[in-house]
Amino acid sequence: MAITRKPDFSNLTSMGVGGRPQELYEPESFGEFCELLAVLDDPFILGGGCNTIFPDGNFSRPVIRTKKLGKLHVEEDGRVYAEAGVGINRIIRQTVTAGLRGLEQLAGIPGTVGGGTAMNAGNGPDACFGNYIKKLHVIAPGAGSVETIDSAEVPWRYRNWGMNDADAGGAGSWIVVAVEMELEPGNVSELRAEMERCERRKADNQPLNEASSGCMFKNPGAGPSAGKLVESCGLKGLREGGASVSGMHANFIVNSERHASSEDVKRLMERVIGQVYEQTGCQLEPEVVFARDLAFV
Repeated sequence: MAITRKPDFSNLTSMGVGGRPQELYEPESFGEFCELLAVLDDPFILGGGCNTIFPDGNFSRPVIRTKKLGKLHVEEDGRVYAEAGVGINRIIRQTVTAGLRGLEQLAGIPGTVGGGTAMNAGNGPDACFGNYIKKLHVIAPGAGSVETIDSAEVPWRYRNWGMNDADAGGAGSWIVVAVEMELEPGNVSELRAEMERCERRKADNQPLNEASSGCMFKNPGAGPSAGKLVESCGLKGLREGGASVSGMHANFIVNSERHASSEDVKRLMERVIGQVYEQTGCQLEPEVVFARDLAFV
């Protein structure tokens, strides 16, 4: 197990903002993970950091990161086993190379299996990570061991697996430590072509070379997408401190010079939400997770 004292959150998250926790723990097995949950006081669970924003200053809660849970098995018969720390694009590339169909539609999504499951990551409303999961290895709130549940037991939602309605990543959360899939066979050339098409589409339309947390707002259930709503309100380029609404994709807030604070990002999101509601009547809902420091709640 790796333990790091007071690491910088700006190096642990894709937005590149936030202060420092007292300790960062990186277990290498389910047993170590359960031991940490038994002894740490209210830890926050961190995946790849692509969808999480931590507050500025000192963060009182210990952080457990799943990065070292990295086992991935892709079988010829379509069975896939992936631990929480496996990168989503790693599993996509390996399944495409093995001629297994499904995940190529998710190409370009950042993050890890654990976080991608918890937020039901996807490309659009239909191509969602949870669609391909058959079983989940999880730790229930207060449990001291890993149990396996069927995907049918999970109340999957748009950009949320539905198991944690409050304080995602907190002490009362269900935690994903691994998933199992059963994928159908496909043509390798066709799968690779679709994977590359999805990657090109993201590269052509999203600011992938700038620090960000990806899409900041969930798309409304009907009507224009969140990005279209923000753009229609003339908010591209809107700035708060070092954070700004991307000129390339209006549903991205970027830390282009890496000088932004967490408060800059939060205030800019609040301004965008307020402006969109004032001009369109649509209430945008954040897609990113703001980690709560419960010492100040």
